[in-house]
Amino acid sequence: MQSRVTKLEAVMATVATREDLSRLEIKLYREISAIQRDVSGIHRDINRIHQALNAQTWKILLTWICTSTLLVSVTYYFAKNAG
Repeated sequence: MQSRVTKLEAVMATVATREDLSRLEIKLYREISAIQRDVSGIHRDINRIHQALNAQTWKILLTWICTSTLLVSVTYYFAKNAG
């Protein structure tokens, strides 16, 4: 009789552990889902920053090209008409 009680107590400890593991698994799944949402939000923010930097780079490049062309044209005009 005592051996049966001991076996049942051992099984009950295992059952309680399984329930704990099940609850822990649910908590971990929720936390992983929250982390995935956070990472997705960060990815979207980085994508927006990349787009803004790309647009700004093209504006700076076009301004630099136009300014260089203007300076070359002014220099050519002065060189042609000064003498």
